[in-house]
Amino acid sequence: MIKSCAFPIASLLVSSSMLVTPASFAQTGPSGAWLDSQTNWNQAPSAIPRAPQIQGGGNLANCQLGRRSAALPEDRLVEAAGWSLMGAAQIFGKTTLVSGMANADGMCRPLTYQVFVFSGGQFIGTLSPMPMDSRTDGSLVDANLYREDYIGASFNRYKPEDALCCASGSSRLTYEIKQENNRPVLVPQWPASSGQ
Repeated sequence: MIKSCAFPIASLLVSSSMLVTPASFAQTGPSGAWLDSQTNWNQAPSAIPRAPQIQGGGNLANCQLGRRSAALPEDRLVEAAGWSLMGAAQIFGKTTLVSGMANADGMCRPLTYQVFVFSGGQFIGTLSPMPMDSRTDGSLVDANLYREDYIGASFNRYKPEDALCCASGSSRLTYEIKQENNRPVLVPQWPASSGQ
């Protein structure tokens, strides 16, 4: 299984992190407890969650290399909801994954970020029930669109004694795109698997 001491979402090619001393420990929130809850936060139909307003404006203006311009209709929908695009979109058949962030820390790691899933151009869900922060429990390590209807994702699992650089564990969750009320919706496949 994955033991991640690397930046989350390696494909982002962003260099970032909170300004902390080497002795700093993992934050207590956001929490990855949702990975143990076995509930689905995605519903059909639903709107793209709006990006939260960052008090003081945040640090995105200083992190231009970690952002990208819209190239797809799905990108424009995510931007219209207030998110800044990051990383490459993934496309398989009619399914598209788009990542967006609302802030970045002092070293340009994404903060308040999310992965949005579309089917046939229609928003069908997110990979997490809430925005994630780099170097916190439940933060995304990577996501892979393996088939048009199947996604795999890994998330950091921190223990209180873990240093911010290196979560001691991980959770792997798969998602399927299913039909509910004649509409596609993203459904996590529980339970999540654990790794060290």
